[in-house]
Amino acid sequence: MDPKKGRTFSLLLFALLGPLLLSGCWERKELNEMAFILAMGLDKAESGYKVTMQEVIPSAISSQTVGGSGGGGVPVVVSSFTVPTIYEADRKHSLISSRSGYKGHIRVLVIGEELARAGIAETLDVLNRSREPRNDYYVMVAKGTTAEEVLKVLTPLDKIPANKLFSAMDKAYKESAKTVAVPLYQFIEDMIYEGVNPVLAGVEVSGSANEGSKKSNLDESTPKTILRYHSVAVFKRDKMIGWLSDNEAIGYNYITNKVVKSSGPIPGDDGRPIVIEALHTSTKRKVKVIGGEPHIYIHVKAECNIEEVESRDNLESEKVITKLVKKTEERIISRMKSAVEQINEDYNADIMGFGQLIYRAKPKVWARLRQQKGDDYLKSLPIHYSASVSITRIGVTDKSFIGDIKE
Repeated sequence: MDPKKGRTFSLLLFALLGPLLLSGCWERKELNEMAFILAMGLDKAESGYKVTMQEVIPSAISSQTVGGSGGGGVPVVVSSFTVPTIYEADRKHSLISSRSGYKGHIRVLVIGEELARAGIAETLDVLNRSREPRNDYYVMVAKGTTAEEVLKVLTPLDKIPANKLFSAMDKAYKESAKTVAVPLYQFIEDMIYEGVNPVLAGVEVSGSANEGSKKSNLDESTPKTILRYHSVAVFKRDKMIGWLSDNEAIGYNYITNKVVKSSGPIPGDDGRPIVIEALHTSTKRKVKVIGGEPHIYIHVKAECNIEEVESRDNLESEKVITKLVKKTEERIISRMKSAVEQINEDYNADIMGFGQLIYRAKPKVWARLRQQKGDDYLKSLPIHYSASVSITRIGVTDKSFIGDIKE
């Protein structure tokens, strides 16, 4: 055979056979061989960790969606394992389950408060390293309880508790500035970045966790046990050091440009409340160096709406609206200022990321600041606050009918 033709034949043969060699899926798993883990919990144990997995039961879910009559059992099974390392939990799960655990659809990771206070960097390494789960699921701290207790509670409105925790978190931070929504990748970034400390949302069990784990919790119009988001956990590096109050959380969210919506009462001229809701907000932050020292400037712009009126004030009056605007601006500034002062006094933790702001804008100034004051730079850092508010809507009526009610 002509050598040139032989070479052409060999290349053609390789082109035809090559795709056959590449078409196999050596790690392929069938759906009926997989156990879908939708939530994980991590707690501190006497020796190692307690890992909790919330696994969906496919037959229970299908019976709830097909025919609409609901299933006869609970929709999830919760398994807990005490292990020396987090990865070892997968091995223990394989000893009790007929299916291989699959974490590609994890919605939430719950960390017990005791473990959070002890430090969680090592526990998160395996989850961040693994190629199976994505790192964009929400992380939260079980406030005053364990992650296992949280994941045992059955939720009536969302049949799968992990979906309830995810959906409620996705909604809560948009509707209320009293909490935060932090995915795993953001938490890890805030742990390792210069000049910022991380935060996490707190989730608590209201009622008995033991009662919440029973099917009866799904069958009552007023469940005995519920899960709710409450407060924000403050971390210094990978260790939790405390909780924020509601007002501190609101101030923190304004400073870090994380307020989607927020509302609160403003006193009218007669002292009665007028509820103002911030519909759209944006926060601009910048660094100025004055006399060789960095100064932080924070300006909040908010477009607001009047939602509720108990005051007798006449909202048709431009003077009244002007006063409400000024009071709302003062309230926003007060919340930011008091939040910074209280957080600095209680924790001396830069969860607002002022240090990172200086580091990115003026790296040499940041290096000098750290050298001179170390971790105490927050205590003497000048911060200037301002706000501009516009009230664009007052509802479908100008003034309340309350003043027209006859004595």
